[in-house]
Amino acid sequence: MQVRWNQATESYEFDTGQIFGTISPFGWYHGVTGMMHSSCPVDLVRPDTSFLNAEYYIRPGAGRRMLPRTISAQRETTHELVDDSVTVHFPPEEEYALNLDLRYSVHDDAVDMDMTVTPGIDVPGFEIFFASYVCEALKETWVPLCSKDGAREWVKLCNRDRLNTVFGIMRDASLLGLLPAEYPNLPLDVQDRPFSEAILVARDSTSELALIFLCDPHATKYLAGQYHGWDTAHDWSFGADLTAGEEVSARVRLICRPFRRAKLMSESVIQLWDEFKTETNCQQSARRDAENRARQP
Repeated sequence: MQVRWNQATESYEFDTGQIFGTISPFGWYHGVTGMMHSSCPVDLVRPDTSFLNAEYYIRPGAGRRMLPRTISAQRETTHELVDDSVTVHFPPEEEYALNLDLRYSVHDDAVDMDMTVTPGIDVPGFEIFFASYVCEALKETWVPLCSKDGAREWVKLCNRDRLNTVFGIMRDASLLGLLPAEYPNLPLDVQDRPFSEAILVARDSTSELALIFLCDPHATKYLAGQYHGWDTAHDWSFGADLTAGEEVSARVRLICRPFRRAKLMSESVIQLWDEFKTETNCQQSARRDAENRARQP
């Protein structure tokens, strides 16, 4: 596997033999700006957009500010390649005074994005919203919802019936009123059941290729998206109470893989989720241990 900087396109190119594409540190649509699977010669990123794109900073009562995109579009980000991982650094701005680092690590058929936020001020109820613009070759969106008895039920959303309709799935019932406050001028389709796991799957039933977004099991507040006709956004929000000087981390894993049947896919995705959750828990535990050691005299 190789990741290398291409000065002509101002992006990092990667090729694992299974997936190949680009990671861009600059622009309105930074992040994974191209991705193809070796079994399906289709760029899964809608042209001139990206996956794993930091879009908004959000705080209660202040609405949504598209600050990460603005910082990147103004080319104020810095970037580096270390051990085949690309880190993009967003410097602090006046309103939130926080440093944001996004580290993109490419694996066989997956890309991990690790987010680290270092706040300069306290921000209760902070959220950062991420967007991924999936090309319309992948015409299905699947999510695992909680049934009334607490069991998991995989549901294919009817999220491509109306242009610019926002779909949303909340972490728990207490958040059901959140999306209408955030999307005042758009039609909404908010599920009346929360997600059982923070997973979004975009799939093409013809090629059987799927994009699996495994979002942080602890930080993810809601899953969302929007149908634009030429793509369907697959989005989510990471949320935490920020305390000045204390790092907050979260992660997402994007897997690109074909599945012959939807039922087989759902079973395999839950296994992938369990592995991702275990790795995330171990990573956070190691981070806490390191922080505790640093505080000791």
